[in-house]
Formats: sequence, structure tokens, C-alpha cells
Amino acid sequence: MFFTISLYISLAIFSIGLIYKIAAWLSVTTTLESQGIPVSKRASSAFKGIILTIFSARILTLIKVFFLDVVIQRKVLKEDAFRWITHILIYGGFMLLVLMHALEEVITAPLFDSYASTLNPFLFLRDLFGLLVIVGVCMALYRRFVLKAPRLTTNAMDIYTIVLIALIMVSGILLEGAKIGSYSTYKQMVEDYGGLEEEEEEFKALTAFWVTEYGTVAPAVTEPFEDDLIEEGREIHEMSCAGCHSRPQWAFTGYPVARAVKGIALGLDRAGAHTLLWYLHFLACFIGLAYLPFSKFFHIITSPLSLLVNSVMDGRTSDPANIATKQALEFEACMHCGNCTNRCSVGVIFERMGNVNILPSEKMQSLPQAISGKETGEGEFRLIVDGTYLCTNCHRCTDVCPAGINLEELWFSMRETLFQKGYPEFSVLS
Repeated sequence: MFFTISLYISLAIFSIGLIYKIAAWLSVTTTLESQGIPVSKRASSAFKGIILTIFSARILTLIKVFFLDVVIQRKVLKEDAFRWITHILIYGGFMLLVLMHALEEVITAPLFDSYASTLNPFLFLRDLFGLLVIVGVCMALYRRFVLKAPRLTTNAMDIYTIVLIALIMVSGILLEGAKIGSYSTYKQMVEDYGGLEEEEEEFKALTAFWVTEYGTVAPAVTEPFEDDLIEEGREIHEMSCAGCHSRPQWAFTGYPVARAVKGIALGLDRAGAHTLLWYLHFLACFIGLAYLPFSKFFHIITSPLSLLVNSVMDGRTSDPANIATKQALEFEACMHCGNCTNRCSVGVIFERMGNVNILPSEKMQSLPQAISGKETGEGEFRLIVDGTYLCTNCHRCTDVCPAGINLEELWFSMRETLFQKGYPEFSVLS
């Protein structure tokens, strides 16, 4: 019941956040031409554009971009191999865990008749995918705090995202380790599937086998056991358990945890440690799901969308309604990676003027305030406008953006809108 209610609440919050984001994409105006276009018109134009693209030759372009830029992420690889490996490990490992493990009842079980989370290759793959994410998170922390990539800033949302991912992974490993050694988990499995409740000798034999071969820590049971007892337990295991349980050593991240806490496993089991870890793990997953539309991690959805949309749209021929929607989406697609800033032709002026809005990656954070009408101080707004006008149209930022954002087009739209609204030009307009 707890699991179901928590899942529904998380899905509800996620859905509300997603609807809010889509509504913003269809209502935010980034150009003067789009200000008079109603939301209904923008929604219908977007739907029409999607249908026309799918049933045209441009679908081949979408397929190409999906594999090269979304899956392989060639732009990230071209710029920074270390960052590419980090991104692939976190993104790839996490998505594989979601598809194979989190959605096991929807995807994995229907595809594989013999599926069980404790059976190979699924047992091994789950630990492998989790390890990939953990290695990727460690590399991200190393890059951010040790290598200190140029002009790479860290904000609270970056930290929340990394901490949440780490919590999901670590709690999952600890949960797996606690369940491997848990006597109550073993006993519940025997009661549910073994049918040995009243067969004391057979239960003793199976327990001896699981203590010896599967790492279970049982009360009042000590090794070594007689060979005949182990063989009897092995036969019972082969008949009742082997179809759903591979050797726990294949769980190469969880099994070492079980061995490390073997001496206190009974105390942890009596305290319900595996139950507490189960709640912690699933709550972290549900919080992550609910938080996704409001976090930086939302770019796992918006960045692929931006890449796909920009691959088939043209600023000169596309419907103005769709251009406005695309540009509103692009603000959400920015992952604040700093590639554009590192390649910016006027970025060096920042060292002299100290206005962060000169830097493309920072403009992507501040411009939404200007176009949304949020209250900003006169000094702050002047810095935003000044930074928006400072651009040489060199196209370098657009060329290296891993999210495929047409930054040059975005700067042009923003400064033209500000200029037409009568905001003074604080810098020489290139």
C-alpha cells in the first residue's frame, strides 16, 4: 500500500510539473512576432509540425540525430572525452536501470518469460548498471571539484541532483547486501515457495546450504556442516530455489556488503535494516521522479527534444509559432555545461567587465527572467540587457552546444525584442 500510494503521488507531481513545463513552452514569447499568437494556435502548429515531419523524408534526419547526438552524444565526445565518458556512464547506466529494473513488470518480465530479479543475467546486469552510474558520479565530482573545468560553476540544484542519484545507487547496493544475509528474507522465501514449514530436517538442510553457498546468516547455526547435510540441501535447492536464484556472488556490489556486515547481520535483521533500506531506496526513487521536472536533470528529456527539433527546423522558413515554442524549450534544454562559454568570441571581455551575462551559459540562466517579466533590480536588468547585446554572431556557441540549441538565433531574437521594446542599447550592437 505504501509503495502504491507513494508511486501515485510521485507520478502526480511529475505529471503536474511536466504539464506546467509544456504550458510554459507554448506560452512564453521570445520574439515580437509570437506575442500575438494564442496558446491554442501554438499548440496546433506544434502538433501539425510533428505530424508533417514524421510523414516526410525528415524522419530520416530525426533517426540519424537520435542515434548520433542523443544516444552516442558525438558533440560531447568531440569537445571533451572525459566529460563524454562521465555522461555516458551516468545517463546510460541510469536509463538501463530504469528500463530493466524499475520498469521490470512493464518491460523486462514481458520480454523474458524466466525473468527474476535474483536470476542471471539480470542480477549481474543490475549491479553492473548501478556501478556504471556510481563511477560516473565519482568522475563528475572529480571534474567539478578537482579538475575545476574553466568557468564551471556549481549551484544548489547541481548538488541536489548528484546527491539524489548517489543516494539511490548507494541505498540500492546496501539493500541488496542486507537482503543477501537476511535470515528473515530467506525464511519468508522458504515459506512462500519452498513448502518446508513442517519438514524440519529438510528445512535444516536447505538452511545449511544457503548459509554455506548463499551468504545467509542464520541464528543458532554454525559451520562447518556435514557433507551429507549440504548435499541434501543442494538437492532441495535445485528443486525449489535454483529456478529463481543465481549465486549471490554475481551481485558483485551487494555481495561484498553482505560479507562485510556478516558479523552483525543478525542484529541488523532483527532491527529490520533491509526494510528501512527498502523504504529509503524507493522513497529516493520516488522523490527523484517527482523532482525531475523541476531539476537540472530534466535535460535528459529537454536536451534530446532540442536536438531533434533543431535538426528539422529552419529559422527562416518555419512557422513563427513553432520558433517561439522551440526557443522556450531551448531554455529548459540548457544543461549549463559551459561549452558555449569556453568558445565564446567575446568571453574574454568578462575578465574586464565582470558581467557574467556576457557569457552564453550564464545568459541562458538570466534571460528567462527578462522575458518572463519577473521583477529584477534596475542594475541587474541592465546587466542582462548589456550581456544580451554583446555578441559577434560568430556561431561558435551554437556549433558546440551538446543540446543542439541554436544560441545565435536565440540571442538575435532576444536583443531584437529588447530593442523594439525601447530598452536602451548599453553596448555597441554588432
